[in-house]
Amino acid sequence: MKKTLIGLTCFTALFTTTAVNADIKAGFAFDQGFGITAQFENINTFVGNDGVSLDYIFKQGSFSQDDMPFNWYVGGGAFAGWDDGYGVRLPLGVTLPFAHQWELYGQVAPDLDFDDSFKFGVGAALGVRYAF
Repeated sequence: MKKTLIGLTCFTALFTTTAVNADIKAGFAFDQGFGITAQFENINTFVGNDGVSLDYIFKQGSFSQDDMPFNWYVGGGAFAGWDDGYGVRLPLGVTLPFAHQWELYGQVAPDLDFDDSFKFGVGAALGVRYAF
């Protein structure tokens, strides 16, 4: 019950914004397990069955060649597991717009887990989002 309540609270927070013309994308992904992903301007959020994550995209761009429609991004953020583990991470990702207002994204995220001891790891995410 506690996990459900925390998940619903985080899900509600995903769709709360103060900017009227905010750039909002939402969808499904595998990151901290399977769950819901959303992007508000430069902030990526995720609430899944294994935990939550929040990343700020501080650098992004596109590949300059016309035959490569991919965009890239670099961010910094944090994660927390429902049962254990919390830490910081550095997501490095690409997005692929594949239809009007739709995009696929994938990222790798080196992380530092602050559980009982410092542990270095690498996570990955794959998802699809729709832009509103």
